[in-house]
Amino acid sequence: MSKPSNEAVTQRLLAGGFPGSSAPVARLADPIKETPMVLTLDEMAPYDHNPRTTRNPLYDEIKESIRARGLDQPPPVTRRPGEEKFIIRTGGNTRLEILNDLWRETKDERYYRVHCLFRPWSDRGEIVSLTGHLAENDLRGNLMFIERAVHLEAIKQHYLMESGGSLSLREFSRKLKEDGYSISHSHLSKMQEAVRILLPAVPSLLYSGLGKPQIEKILALRSAALQAWCKYKGTEDDYYILFQEVLNNFDGHTDNFVFESIQDELIGQIRRALDVGYEEVLGAILDHQDSSRRSQLVGVQVPDGQAPQVPATSAIASAPGNSPPLERLPETPSKQKQGAASPSTPPPLPERTGGSGAIDTTPPQHTPPDPEQLSEEERAARLNGHIVTPDGIGQKVRDVQRRIAAEHGETLPDFNSDALRAIPVQAGGLHAISDVWYIERNTDTPEELRKVLRTLVFEIAQLCDVPGELLKPTDYALGFTLSTPQSELNARGTTSWQFLQSLTGMYSYVVSRDPETAEELKASIAEENATFALNLGQLLLGDPLFDSKPASTEGRMTDAAVVKLFRVIRLARRLIELEAGQ
Repeated sequence: MSKPSNEAVTQRLLAGGFPGSSAPVARLADPIKETPMVLTLDEMAPYDHNPRTTRNPLYDEIKESIRARGLDQPPPVTRRPGEEKFIIRTGGNTRLEILNDLWRETKDERYYRVHCLFRPWSDRGEIVSLTGHLAENDLRGNLMFIERAVHLEAIKQHYLMESGGSLSLREFSRKLKEDGYSISHSHLSKMQEAVRILLPAVPSLLYSGLGKPQIEKILALRSAALQAWCKYKGTEDDYYILFQEVLNNFDGHTDNFVFESIQDELIGQIRRALDVGYEEVLGAILDHQDSSRRSQLVGVQVPDGQAPQVPATSAIASAPGNSPPLERLPETPSKQKQGAASPSTPPPLPERTGGSGAIDTTPPQHTPPDPEQLSEEERAARLNGHIVTPDGIGQKVRDVQRRIAAEHGETLPDFNSDALRAIPVQAGGLHAISDVWYIERNTDTPEELRKVLRTLVFEIAQLCDVPGELLKPTDYALGFTLSTPQSELNARGTTSWQFLQSLTGMYSYVVSRDPETAEELKASIAEENATFALNLGQLLLGDPLFDSKPASTEGRMTDAAVVKLFRVIRLARRLIELEAGQ
């Protein structure tokens, strides 16, 4: 065989290799157990069902932390079968977004190549990711109520597909807890109502940050107003349409949210649709709300308008260091055992001794006795004597309020303990009262004070025969003004209207606008003022006993109205102090 030429050798060396017998592998299979990885930003994507739809309020703080120290914790990733990119598994979408921002700003490789912890996708991968992202967002940055509610609805759909049947709220709560997210079934109920009822009507209001307390108030108003609607022979379907239309008018930013405006508009629409009085509708709503509070307080439904009963004292928890909890309901005065103390009964006169005419020199007790020395019946009677109407606030809410206050160095008044040592009062309503003087920190601003004042004055008006439609909200003065009645009021209503009008400060305002007419104004209302002054005592106290005239309570304010009036005076004084710079 002849020797190959140099050209032939060169051609053979440059020739391609033998073709493979199989196609090349597109990518390696994902690991089957938890595995550390280094991924680039191009290989990663955020979780497409992230519950957070708005920017994380802690975004800037987290960004500066990553810029200064890098990632303290590698983001957990996974990958759905057949998909190209790795996704965030259980929280880390904000960190991934920040890494992309920093990479675009700096082109620093430490932001582009990320150490991650891979976990394989499982048969329940979607549920694990949904619950994991919800828990992580709750932990690292507060989610809005509606974001959490919508996300939980998505999780519920996956549970339904997994079980193939129905799912009660308690079962839903149990499954969430098993998957690492604890939430009560009652809270779930409120969230489902918000998604079903409120989201279609006021999406902008909800997604601008409307909180749980405001949402619960709207839902409670919807339920109470429905009872009023049905009371006056309206049909449920018509009411639901009317309620949605009223809500639509208030969709907007949460900064403009005023619950009282929604309530006032809803009552006005019901009044016009059913041709009933404003006060009748409001009264039916308040009756139902009071009934709901009482049923939550004592655990049973109380018919609207029925006198409230003090809850079983075993349900009244005492703070550490207080007297032991009571164990049974106080008896009514007519059935109390002899010797049981009643806080409304004056101390007994000192007893005479031995027939000698001498009087026991032991000084009478003018302060409440030591709670430890009272019997259970005496404790119950004393507590019952200090309650005008129950406030309806549950023990869990009280515990949270005390814990928050303690973090800021405050001590909240404890009615159940103080009632045995001092003389507090309690009155229910939209802004329940258990301490006339104490003002909580979150209420101590002009805006919040006006909201509370407006509601309390409205409730006083309702209790004192003043038509609620005469009260008009305002952003000035005490938060309300009064228009002149177009029809004659009864004696109590007239004096109450004059009294509330005097609280608004309208007289001094008018005089300041035109001092030259001050004397003329005084003369024009002199007779009206004289009548008001003569009737004020009857409004506040009633008619006292005279030698030829019996005592009477006719025409005076109810006890609940008096408690609310004391609170109005306290809050109004504080409002004026704040705006006077004191």
